[in-house]
Formats: sequence, structure tokens, C-alpha cells
Amino acid sequence: MQNIFPVCFNLWLYLLGVLSMYEAFLQRPSISFLASYATYLTGEPVSLICQMTTDHTIHGYTFFRNDQDVHRMERSSVNKYKINNVKTSDAGSYTCLYWVSDSRGKQESEVSLPVSLSVLDQPSTPSLLIQPKQSLYFEGESVTLKCEHPPIMFQANYNFHKDNSKLDSYRDTLKSEHYIPSLSKKDSGLYDCQYWVSGHQRTVRSSESIPQSIMVTALSTSPLLNFLPSYTTFIKGENLTMECVAPSPVHVTLYRFYKEGQEFKGPSSRQGLYKLQNITIGEQAEYTCMYWSPMSNREIPSTQSATREVYVIDPILPPLLSIDPPSGRIRDGGNVTLYCTTPAKYERTIFYFLNETEEIISISTYKSQTRAAVTINMKKNNITSTIKYSCQYKADIKGRLLLSPKSPHVEIIVITSASLLWLIGIVVAAGIVILIIIVSLIYWVLLSKKGLLTKRQKYSPEDAEEESKPFSEGGCKVTSL
Repeated sequence: MQNIFPVCFNLWLYLLGVLSMYEAFLQRPSISFLASYATYLTGEPVSLICQMTTDHTIHGYTFFRNDQDVHRMERSSVNKYKINNVKTSDAGSYTCLYWVSDSRGKQESEVSLPVSLSVLDQPSTPSLLIQPKQSLYFEGESVTLKCEHPPIMFQANYNFHKDNSKLDSYRDTLKSEHYIPSLSKKDSGLYDCQYWVSGHQRTVRSSESIPQSIMVTALSTSPLLNFLPSYTTFIKGENLTMECVAPSPVHVTLYRFYKEGQEFKGPSSRQGLYKLQNITIGEQAEYTCMYWSPMSNREIPSTQSATREVYVIDPILPPLLSIDPPSGRIRDGGNVTLYCTTPAKYERTIFYFLNETEEIISISTYKSQTRAAVTINMKKNNITSTIKYSCQYKADIKGRLLLSPKSPHVEIIVITSASLLWLIGIVVAAGIVILIIIVSLIYWVLLSKKGLLTKRQKYSPEDAEEESKPFSEGGCKVTSL
């Protein structure tokens, strides 16, 4: 038993030494692709190389796919396996080994560690769809570019190009759609798209799609919105015609009118006219218009016209006219002051003072003034007469001068000098008559008192008593006078 152990130990050492010699002699090779990637497209060439480090002469190589022998070379100088037109059936795990021949015969190395060959179908050429598709676009419209292709097994990334340059505005490469919200003229050009897949240290790109054209034109020149009549302030019940005028010689196929930004249709709007009959306060608003003209089988809109406001008011009221002195009686040569007062404040007011036949004077103001006054020297050389005066005003309301009704008239009596003497004579005569009447009344009263005193002296008390004594005759009382 003791003799067996040393023998076994020596045998083990021997075998270990022999094994170490073979390992040192035939090292495991490594297999790799000549390219730096392991993913290939169908039809591309593939080259694998079997490499090792040894000082011995190699006599051949063997390549395996999925552990099946696919290529054997009996020459030491060729350590490559080439697939000229790779197919999806060529995908798999590849390994290799080499062998040497010596006095002990043919000796094979260990099989290399595997590498995986991935084969992809050539990416199909995508199609670029533009939605909506138009022969001509106008500024402000939106479009969507969509890159379409058959389904693929991998996550695709996308590029969109304009005139062979990548779109800087496109950043989310995982989406197959690119949205342009508001076209401008600079967006005109040829567009295409491309997609790619990545894997195994390689990016595989499709061909570029067939280019699609986008042509963008500016909107037509804005029209003019005219009012007939031309002012913007209207009294309730008046009529207004709005006219949308396109620049000549543009051919126009359609007009549209807008109230506070909302489109509305009305009579004759297709002819560029819109009429407001018996205007009301509800039609006080801001108005614009647009027109459409044909171009490249499309109706191209104009930009909107400048905004115009319609201002609706009630009829303006007459002013109030007052005078100083309030009695209205003025001596010939005296002064009277007329005051004209408006019922409201306006941006600018012109006051007019008038008599029965003509305008006397007008007064313009350039501020919110509600009252104007004028002083008139009254001269009259004939008999006393009455002169009637009135006033009215023009109010500037948002650029329109509106004439008010006339105020109620006031009467001024002018008294001449002759009329004054005649009046004084009448007053003096009336005073004399009154004085005579008063003296006559005093004389009549005094005369009445004197007659009463004389009568009392003629009849004494005794006579009166005797006269009043009754007497009786035949049983009756008789009183004699």
C-alpha cells in the first residue's frame, strides 16, 4: 500500500506536466469579425478571422456555426471565413479552432469562445407623407410630415431633411411625425425622411424617401375697410354700408366680414359689401374684413384689414338758452348776455347763437366745455319791439360733427328813448288823476260830516219827545210823524 501511493503521485505529476505542455503548445484561439460590428444587412459581405498566438506551424482551421462545421481550410495562411452575400439563415453563433501535425499526429486546439452574427433585412425605403397635401400652402397654415415604412423588429429612429439638410427644429427622433404649426415662406423646399435601427455596435440606415415639395406663399395684401358714409359715429336708426376693397388688380372670389373677430355673413358680402340697416346699439363693435383670391388651384386668403369701430349713440339733445337780465327787458343801448349750455360733455363743441333770421355768432371750443356766452349790445330806434333768440351746437363725437336741434327761444324786449318819455307821461297823468280822485274823496267826506251836524241842531230833544208820544183813538195806537 505504501508502494502504490508514490507511484500514483508520480503518475499524476506526469499527466499534469503532459497536459501543461499541450496547453502551452495548442492555446485556444479567438474568433472575431473583421468589421467592428456583428450586425449585417442581407447581401452584405461578412468576414470572420480565427486568431491565436503560437510559435508552431499551423496546418489548418475549422469554422463552426451553431457547433456545425461550415468551413475547413487545410492551409495555414488562410485563417478567415468569408460570406459574400449574407442571408438571414447565416445568423448564429460562430466559433473556430486550428490544428497542427507533428510526430504525434494531428493535434486540434480547443474551440474558441463564440461570437454572434446578426443579420437584418435591408431597411425598406420609407415614404414621406405630407398632410394635408396641397400644391401650394400659405403662411400660417400647419402641416404634418409623416415617415412611413413596413413594420420592423427593432426600435426605429427618424430624421427629416429639408433641401438635403437635417431639420434643426426636429428633436424627438423616436417619432415618425414632424409637425410644423405655422408655415412661413422660409419653409418652402424639398423634404425627405430616413430611419435607422441600432444594435451590436452598428447603426443601420434606410435609404432616403422620395423628396416631396412644400411651396409656401405669403398671404395676400390686406384690404381696406371703408364706411359709407365715411364717419364711424352713427345715430340709432341710421344706415351704414361697409365696403371691403382689395388692392387692384387682384381677382377676388370671396369676401368675409368679422365682428369682434367672429365671422358673420350678410347681404351682398360676396360682392365686398355689408349693409347695416336701422343701426342699433347692439351693432356697436369693431369690424374687419378679408378676401380670397385664386392661386395654384387654391383660394389664398388675405391678411385682415385694419380694425374699424362703429360707435352708436342716441340723438343728441338741444341745448338750454338763458339770458341776463332774466326779465328780458333791455333799454335801447343796453347789453344782454346769452348763455348756451349743452346737456353733456363732448370732445369739441361749436356753439351757434341765432336770432329769428340769421346766425349772430359762433364760438368754437377745443376742450370739454359745456357752456358758452355772448354779450349783445341792444339798439333800437323805433317803437318797442320783441326779438327772439335761440342757440344750437355741433358736437365732435369720435370724428363726426353732429348738429343739435335749436334750443327753445327766449324773448328780449328793447325799449327805445321815445317809448320811455311816453311811458313817463302816462305815469304822470295817471298820478294826477289819482291825486284828483283822492282830493274829491276827502272833500265829499268832509261835506257829509258837516250836513249831519246841522240836522242835529234843528231837532231838539224836547221836540223829538213830543213828536214821539202816541195817542189812542178807537182803541188803536197811532204814532204820528
